[in-house]
Order: sequence, then structure tokens, then C-alpha cells
Amino acid sequence: MPLINIEVFEGRLDNETETKLIEGVTNVFVDVFGEHVRDATWVLLKETHPSRWGIAGKPNKPLT
Repeated sequence: MPLINIEVFEGRLDNETETKLIEGVTNVFVDVFGEHVRDATWVLLKETHPSRWGIAGKPNKPLT
């Protein structure tokens, strides 16, 4: 069972974006592994506040 975790900054997801991400990522896995993985592919979306990310060993600067 493929389990795909996607993390994005808070506020970037809405119903349309969530649907597109889940469908699109699932389709990529089906393209690579075959149609038989579609029903077993899980996509988890998680929003995280920008201050809880780090880049190059340093905390991320909040979006303005």
C-alpha cells in the first residue's frame, strides 16, 4: 500500500487544491506502478505553520 505524505504551509489548501493533489499524486503512482495500486494508494495532506519549518539549518522566516 503506497502511503504518500504531503506537507504544505498553513492556508495553502482548500477543497479544490486538496482534490487536485490527491487525484494527481494518485495518478502518478498508477502511471508508475500500474492500475492495481489505485485502490490501495493513500494520500495524507498536512498543513504546518511556516515557523515550524527550517531551511539550511535555520528556522524558516514567516511568510508576509
